[in-house]
Amino acid sequence: MDAGDVPFVYLERPYYIAPINKGQKVYALLRDTLVKTGKIGIAKVVIQTKQHLAALIPSGDVLVLNLMRWGDEVKSVDDLDLPKVGAKGMTPSASELKMAKMLVDDMSGKWNPEEFKDEFKAAVMELVDKKVKAGKTETVIEPQEEAPEYADNVIDLTELLQRSLKGGAKKATKASSKDKPAAKKSASGKTAAKAATKSASRKTATKSAKTPSKSRKAA
Repeated sequence: MDAGDVPFVYLERPYYIAPINKGQKVYALLRDTLVKTGKIGIAKVVIQTKQHLAALIPSGDVLVLNLMRWGDEVKSVDDLDLPKVGAKGMTPSASELKMAKMLVDDMSGKWNPEEFKDEFKAAVMELVDKKVKAGKTETVIEPQEEAPEYADNVIDLTELLQRSLKGGAKKATKASSKDKPAAKKSASGKTAAKAATKSASRKTATKSAKTPSKSRKAA
């Protein structure tokens, strides 16, 4: 679907997707196709036994699998008391818009994620450091996770597209071939009818040949 059709409120958590097992060419084909068509992919994925709705979005050189919220997880805005666009008494004046625009321009800047820190997390880590220095710690052994297994085969999208296009021609061929057995059956039916006619005529001739001999004995 078109990239602009999905509201940002449905996007939840991004994951970077990288090619494996010599799949760079297929990866590039999918990425570049999505970029040129302005489309994104929508799919269902399973992560740690839980099913998620996800969007596959190209971002520069990488494909991003962004987990999404399900439809029933996003509330409708119909019940909110919102000012309608263009409603009487809600439209700002030209001077108000000009002043607001000047304020926005003055506060605008380029996006730099390093400028924004999680202050709550920083406070927690500071508390942890204090406990470590005070010797109030315990050793915790983390369970080792097994490395995920990857399939050795890489799907060739070009070959897959060719098969898909050839599928229509094969279906048409199969549909026409289904009519041939019917014709054979019809021909075999005619043959059987002819054989039955010949058999009936032979029986009639035999009976007519036997009848005179009986009449002679009676005489």
